[in-house]
Amino acid sequence: MIALFRHEGKKGDLLKASLELFAARGYDAVSVRDIAKAAGVSEAALYKHYKGKEDMALYIFSAIATDYTARLRQATDAVEGAVEKLCRIVDITYDLYGQHPAEIRFALLSQYNFWDQVADEVKPHFVMRRILEEGMAAGQIPRREVYFWITAFTGVMLQPLAQYPYFYDVLPAFDELKEQVKELVRKLFA
Repeated sequence: MIALFRHEGKKGDLLKASLELFAARGYDAVSVRDIAKAAGVSEAALYKHYKGKEDMALYIFSAIATDYTARLRQATDAVEGAVEKLCRIVDITYDLYGQHPAEIRFALLSQYNFWDQVADEVKPHFVMRRILEEGMAAGQIPRREVYFWITAFTGVMLQPLAQYPYFYDVLPAFDELKEQVKELVRKLFA
């Protein structure tokens, strides 16, 4: 999915171990000791590569956000209509979650910890803002404050993903859930 694991050896092992732990337990519940143990290294070895768990988590979050935003830009440029572009974002997001659940789960759970520490150009809401502004200008989307639409759209799209691990047994199958979310997006902007 991302260039995150292009590192070989211990540095890559540390990133993989920290990502799995962060995704499973949440950032705050993971210690440097936990990461070192899961990667099979000493804490001293971890500190040779990273300043600590925040440094590792920020690196992972930034890499995921960069990859995700690049995918959104590329995929939505090939689609006509603002609402269909937003539905394409749903497709991309859900497909990535299906293929890389640990990465996406980590990004969902930790976005509030690291959002202000990543560059604006890697933040996906700027892609969404452009689509929404173009859609409002073309009369495809009702006029509202653009950040209201961003929060409404991301809530409809991301909340089912964030909740899926807890309610997968009562929610529809994953592909059906994705289709239902796109249906809600179309209704949201009708």
